[in-house]
Amino acid sequence: MVEILDLILTCILGILCGTITGIIPGIHVNTIGALTFTATPILLKFFPPESLAVFLLSMSITHALLEFIPSMLVGVPDEATALSILPGHRMVLEGWGKKAIRLTTIGGLGGIIFTVLSIPLFLVLFPPANELLKPYIGLLLLIMSIYLIISLNRNLETITWSLIIFILSGIMGWIMLNTPLSPNISLLCTFSGLFGVSTLLHSLGENSILPSK
Repeated sequence: MVEILDLILTCILGILCGTITGIIPGIHVNTIGALTFTATPILLKFFPPESLAVFLLSMSITHALLEFIPSMLVGVPDEATALSILPGHRMVLEGWGKKAIRLTTIGGLGGIIFTVLSIPLFLVLFPPANELLKPYIGLLLLIMSIYLIISLNRNLETITWSLIIFILSGIMGWIMLNTPLSPNISLLCTFSGLFGVSTLLHSLGENSILPSK
């Protein structure tokens, strides 16, 4: 039986790694996750599966709670693109950066508390719901994606470009998951390009100013 102390130490290590990936721009939690999965055969010789699961879970939660900080402060666009950005970016451009961080922190903490309290209900409802919806998951995701594309865009041109990007992203995902290389390696390269390098390069080309209020 896995000792509780080992799980606590593993959780602390996951929190530290999640803090690093969340605070430093360009480093994504999936990078460490992919490296962990790649080294699983070696790690399982020294650590039980429960410890690896706790490490990945605590790292993912910590990263999700902290990644919005560099996303809002480093990836702030200029005024010309202010209408197409996230609400956090809009608040930063209006001088409410600290308030945006505070509200996001409260929302994240509230989401964790709600999730923990809802676990008994999920354990009862999810298994039958999963069996009922499993054959139709792909169709439901397609319908929801098309609905979001149409509802969030106001003219035919943006809808067309959104559909093109949606189709291209699906093709890229299929290629990444079916490449002869290891899926972990291909996903590592994909996430680094989509979430890391691209964001930093785009931010370097912007002349955004963080107003204070």
